Amino acid sequence: MTDTQTQIPNIRRLALQALSDINRGGAYANVVLKQYISKYGLGDLDRRFFTELVYGVIRRRNYLDAIIEHLTKKKIKKLSSLVVEILRLGLYQMIYMDKVPNSAAVNESVKLAKKMTRGLSGFVNGVLRNADRQAESLTIEDLAKTPIDRIAYTYNQPTWLVDYWCQQMGTEATEELCAWFNEKPYLSARINSLKTDVEGCIKELEAAGWILSRDQDFDDLIYIDKHLGSLEASKFVKEGYITFMDKASLMVGRVVNPKPGERILDTCAAPGGKIMHMASLMRNKGTLVACDVYDHKLTLMKDNAKRLGVTIVKTCLQDGREIPESQAEFYDRVLVDAPCSGLGILQKKLDMRWRKEPSSLTDLPKLQAAILNRAAMTVKEGGILVYSTCTINPLENQEVVKTFLKDHKEFRLDPIGPDELPVAPVDGMVTVNPARHDMDGFFMARMRKEKA
Repeated sequence: MTDTQTQIPNIRRLALQALSDINRGGAYANVVLKQYISKYGLGDLDRRFFTELVYGVIRRRNYLDAIIEHLTKKKIKKLSSLVVEILRLGLYQMIYMDKVPNSAAVNESVKLAKKMTRGLSGFVNGVLRNADRQAESLTIEDLAKTPIDRIAYTYNQPTWLVDYWCQQMGTEATEELCAWFNEKPYLSARINSLKTDVEGCIKELEAAGWILSRDQDFDDLIYIDKHLGSLEASKFVKEGYITFMDKASLMVGRVVNPKPGERILDTCAAPGGKIMHMASLMRNKGTLVACDVYDHKLTLMKDNAKRLGVTIVKTCLQDGREIPESQAEFYDRVLVDAPCSGLGILQKKLDMRWRKEPSSLTDLPKLQAAILNRAAMTVKEGGILVYSTCTINPLENQEVVKTFLKDHKEFRLDPIGPDELPVAPVDGMVTVNPARHDMDGFFMARMRKEKA
């Protein structure tokens, strides 16, 4: 037995603790994984095993829970939360990890229960052994009570959300969308023109052993198929030659279309990818004001600006709904990249889907409208106001813009042209459908301020 194999029970315990932090403590999965891997100095094999356990359980959560409820005849909320995590871990190994014998998955789960719970190891043992015996009758087709359940369990999405999408776009389009969200996300990066040139950077990356492909629409966007060593530790990232960004996110800056020397406001700037891209489009000439309500995010943006060689970004601790009157008609262009439900980026953030509530789809437009209304007064006459989100919910997108234009006669829609972006506009606005356009789901609308 190798050293790594002898540590596997500890890795399972770490996975249990990580899942508890995420599902009970509300921590973000990507942050937790990075912290645990660093804190415990996990080697390559342990890191892979740990990562698969955590992300695998998060991804398959609703199907695993359906099995648990079927076997226990109890709702998940009626069971000990720690026992639920142990059962999810055990079931995931039994169903999806061919290299882990079912007997080992059961035994190690029982050991976890003995260490982490009081008097519930027998219950865990019974449930998992029943799962092993009844495996052939625990398929998705067996447990799905409706076509919506089938889609939800197959593609790992909340049932309420699948139901919402089916009503909105039909079953076939919903299944295509869920299938796209279920795929492994690609790794894309923008080449930073303030530090390097596109062709030279690509040659350097390839000489270092990276395998890349180029985007067909934007010269400065690349897809990383293989890299050597840690991404964060690579000189290309540390020295700001490249920065990670999705194609749809990059398109927002193109819609704003900032010019060198202009004054630009980003009302909800964190994490900062779009404002750093705009600095690049402006050739680092002019003024960019990045606002956010969290001071620690502004600090991260400052660090990022330094890494990317951006010197024109000024950060401001500011709620977008409370921009002072002193900034009235002060900016040439304003971006409202509004807080939203994030339904367009579920492929990259596995845990986000389980945090969503149906109420957010109707509650968020009030916040979005408040920020957009306040941002409007900061735009110069003749200036541009861009509204964007990373969701595909019309209530947060087209409806917010339509209401805004109805209430603000001094603005008119400045239609996004059919040749501006690789996604065709509808009624002058762009909605990126992930399944159709093979990128994150985004919405963009551009408006121009005229005389009131």
